[in-house]
Amino acid sequence: MSPTINTNNKRLKIFFCSVDGVGHINACIGMAQALAKRGHQIYFLNNRNFISLFEKFGFNEIVLGLKSAASDKSAENKVIDENNHPVKDVELNDIFAESGLLSGKSSYDQLDLFDRNKNDRFFCETMYNDLRNIHEEMANIIEKEKPDLIIVDYPLVAPCIAYGKIPWAFSWSGNPIPIYHSEKLPPFTSGYPTYDKTGWAKFKAKYDQTIELCFEYYQNLLNEEFGGPKITSQGFFMLSPYMNLYGYPEELDYTDIVTLPDNYIRVDAFCRELAETFKLPEEFKVQPSDKLIYLSMGSIGSSNVQLIRKITATLAKTPYKYIVSKGQHHEQIELPANMWGRAYLPQTKILPLVDMVITHGGNNTVTETFYFGKPMLVMPLFGDQFDNAQRIQEKGFGYRINSHHYVDNELIEMIHTILDDKKMIEKCCQAGERLRRSDSKQKACEKIELLLQRISF
Repeated sequence: MSPTINTNNKRLKIFFCSVDGVGHINACIGMAQALAKRGHQIYFLNNRNFISLFEKFGFNEIVLGLKSAASDKSAENKVIDENNHPVKDVELNDIFAESGLLSGKSSYDQLDLFDRNKNDRFFCETMYNDLRNIHEEMANIIEKEKPDLIIVDYPLVAPCIAYGKIPWAFSWSGNPIPIYHSEKLPPFTSGYPTYDKTGWAKFKAKYDQTIELCFEYYQNLLNEEFGGPKITSQGFFMLSPYMNLYGYPEELDYTDIVTLPDNYIRVDAFCRELAETFKLPEEFKVQPSDKLIYLSMGSIGSSNVQLIRKITATLAKTPYKYIVSKGQHHEQIELPANMWGRAYLPQTKILPLVDMVITHGGNNTVTETFYFGKPMLVMPLFGDQFDNAQRIQEKGFGYRINSHHYVDNELIEMIHTILDDKKMIEKCCQAGERLRRSDSKQKACEKIELLLQRISF
């Protein structure tokens, strides 16, 4: 990454802090790469689950929590390759998989799973414990290193960052509805349309008593223990008074309904750059006339082995070829003859090769697919995936279908429809071309530099 001239010619020291999720981590890497290209020093506050991951991209790593995990050597020699998924053995991923979020409940019924009074072991508590255990060490590192900026992609924000002396940015790698905090938009995680308010009030009332109260409760526990104020009605997460970043293409964003202040910075797609090359294996024979489709249900979604088996069994009945991201339980998934896959795949290398994408609707896959101009069939499982699925369908860049309760012919017909829809394919191609020309990450870097310059005066 060769340095380039940045806005104020000052080389900044920038810390990144991400939650243990592949999508969040990859989004941070994409933004960090853009900042590093402008000559800034990048440090990732890492943990034992992802040791050496960021070094592979040329970034500095500060690994927190090693002393408290001294007896556990399992992560120290972890190698991420096609046979070892990056979230294998990560506790947060296991809790998601065991929570019931992958059970096929509606978005409304899933809200009960976020009620801390009904679930004594849920992911929010795990995130709280993780931050609590490293908070003192994190505060000491920040005091010692004195970064110019800390970028946080974490629903809970460490009080030493939120109320510290260093400017910080909240970076959101999910659907942006909660960034807006507006009653003009459907409730976050509902997947309801923007043009019909039926059910909004009922969903929002339950959301406020489950998801919002859950995060508010654990943020206040952190604040109480480490000297922050009590907060109320912060929304899904705590936004920064300095600046807030989010990744979402302009074509899908909600700016046609609501506008945001100047210190909110949109990036079309965080989209990592990968140095590795990718080539389909010779035994997976793809002819020029074949339609090639990428299937990825995400690192958490692929934990539901029965669902992956069901989907691949349906897709086996089509005349198309498929590349499948099999997930951490890859050894339990035997693919049909018209498919090839691995535990973990270099997604941004695969997307240019395919004709369409079948996805769970995770934000990284959605934005990266958009970046490469491919139509989508979205099969949402939980959370903001419902919102992404609805927005993609509303804006004409694909369709949504129930991931658990579809019938084979319904799924197959939707795939046929997308592949035959020349207007949709052209629309996706044009959007992808615009994204690749827009260089929105570099523009975001310029805004970050200018905002920091103003803050310093």
